[in-house]
Order: sequence, then C-alpha cells, then structure tokens
Amino acid sequence: MELRDGAGRLITYLRLSITDRCNLRCVYCMPEDGYKLCAHDDVLSLEEFTLCVNRFVSLFGINKVRLTGGEPLIKRNIEFLINNLANNPGIDDLAITTNGILLAEKGRPIFDAGMRRINVSLDTLNHDRFHRITRVGNLDDSLKGLQAAKEIGFSPIKINTVLLPGFDEEAQMIEWANREGFQIRFIELMPSLPLDIDISNGNAPRMPDILRSLSESFSDIEKLDDNSSDAGNHTTKYRIPSNNWTFEFIPAITNPFCMHCNRIRLNCEGMLRYCLYSNKTMQIRPLLEKSDDEFKTAIQDFVSRKNGRVSDHIASYMFSIGG
Repeated sequence: MELRDGAGRLITYLRLSITDRCNLRCVYCMPEDGYKLCAHDDVLSLEEFTLCVNRFVSLFGINKVRLTGGEPLIKRNIEFLINNLANNPGIDDLAITTNGILLAEKGRPIFDAGMRRINVSLDTLNHDRFHRITRVGNLDDSLKGLQAAKEIGFSPIKINTVLLPGFDEEAQMIEWANREGFQIRFIELMPSLPLDIDISNGNAPRMPDILRSLSESFSDIEKLDDNSSDAGNHTTKYRIPSNNWTFEFIPAITNPFCMHCNRIRLNCEGMLRYCLYSNKTMQIRPLLEKSDDEFKTAIQDFVSRKNGRVSDHIASYMFSIGG
C-alpha cells in the first residue's frame, strides 16, 4: 500500500538519524555547552534499523533512504547496516550525509558495503572560519576525506554548504567544487533553537543575495530546468556557461517546499517524526514486534496526521533529528 500523509502527499523517502554522537560541534547544530547523549539502551540496534527499513520498503514502497546523524560514520559497524540496505532490491536510492572527517578511514569499508552516494557538509574553505563554525574541527581533515572519497569512486559527491552570517565564498567554492568534480549546494539557514550562529556581523544570506553577488562577476548565470522525476527534489539549479560551472540551492526560506515534501524521519531512539519543524513523534520500537497489519495501521495512522508546517522554526537541535 502507499503511505500518504494528511495532505495527500506520497511518502517515499525515509531519513535515518542513526546516532546523536558527532566529532564536531557546529554552531547551527549543537549547543556550545554540550548536550545529553542518548543512553545506549535507548538507541536502536543496527538490526532494529534494518528491520524497520525493510518493513517500510516492503509494506509502503519506501524507495529512498538516507543515513544521517549526528555523524553517522561514528556508528560502530555501520557497514553492517549499509550492506543490509544496499542489498534490499526495493531501495533505489541509498545515500549518507557526513561531515567527511572520517571518510579517509571509513570510506573504503562503506563503499565495499554498498554505499555510493554521499553528501559532505562543508560550510567554508577558510581554515579559521571552519574552526569557528565547527568549534573543534580542522578543515584539512574534511578535505582529506573528500579526496579519499573521490579516489575510492563515490558518485555523486555533493557538498552541502549552509549559508551562515558573513558567508562570502560563493565564487571560490563553486570554482573549487567544479574543479574537483563535486556538486555544490548552498542551503539557506533555517530558523532553529537559540544557537550561537553569530559567525560574523550580518544576517544569513539567502539565494537572491548569493545570485546578486555572483552576477557582479559573471554576466551569464542561467537557471536550469528541473528535469528530475523525484518529487522530493527541492534543489534549484544554475549554470555559468562561460566556465561550465554548475551550482545548486536548497532555498528552504526563499521558496519553501513543504507542499511537496515526501519524507519522514526516524531518529536513533526510534522516534518517528513528521519533519524538522514538528515535535510530533511516535516510538517505533514496540511496533517492530507487531504483525505487518498492526505495523501498517499504526504507521499510516501517525503519518495521516502530518499536514502543513506547524512551526516557524526547527523543533529540536539539528543533531538529534538528522538535518
């Protein structure tokens, strides 16, 4: 059966936040003074994650799965989960979002397990700014991971760049990404819980600000037609023909795409959540022992209550719901 929400939208995309641990402390994701980690016994096992995904695929036709965190590569034996999901014939699109720090070490094992598509969060190419954003990180570690991923053969490799206050590296990052063979996407900063995001003076730029800045250097920027058949594709694509450079935006504020949302989220504690902007959750672990009919009824009943955006800000810290 199809899984549809209260607005009639077909749900085909499941995002799994498999851990709340992370090796960075990004200013828009985590509070500076630390946070309480989930207790080990409260976290779903890799076997439970596998069982959950398999049921969503077989019972509802979910065909797209993304692993997030925290930092998912911290998860011990993540290769086990990836291998199980990669071998599920119902999953057409399996991907992972990572900060890239551990790709030099973990890239080959997860590639061999079946992962091919990766998104790497990278908000600057400036070493000092990288450290200020991540509080503890070293840009060289992320770049080393990206180089390893390219050599291993991951494709596509997408760069997720959050547009934070003071960002002015759009031309540099577009040139770098295209030269290296990466796909770069600028993501508009979404309102969140009070966090330390004052990287420098000024407001977070939006898509029109970046396009205006780029137009001062490039007169031939053109918007590309969206030929994607993926209803959940929310990117706006551009090209600079004179350099044959491409870049994308996820304009969550400029052009909200809630009306076309096709996803639900499951965090590491087994809490199913409608979306980033909702605090409505349902514990899924007890359902894993239920029959298929009971599982279907409970999930459909929960998802049927998902309608429009219920808040103007993200309902929790980003690290706990998977970005």
